[in-house]
Amino acid sequence: SVWPTESALVWGELSQAIINNEWEKAREVKNTVEETQRSLVKERESKGETWVPKHFIVTHSNEDGWKCSPIQKWVPDAPIVTL
Repeated sequence: SVWPTESALVWGELSQAIINNEWEKAREVKNTVEETQRSLVKERESKGETWVPKHFIVTHSNEDGWKCSPIQKWVPDAPIVTL
């Protein structure tokens, strides 16, 4: 099963709209996802909570850039790509 917070589900409708060249729908879905994320951040901040990834440790250095290391050994490394 897929958690409601997984990227494939969160961004799935947007991806499908892009594939179908439905640009207005893609824009609307993107805005909805972003507003939901902003709302969750505000909610966490109001409770004094700090978000921490559950399955990865994310670090950054000037020498190595971004690193995303799995907490569990069975999870493969995931690259972070920035353009």
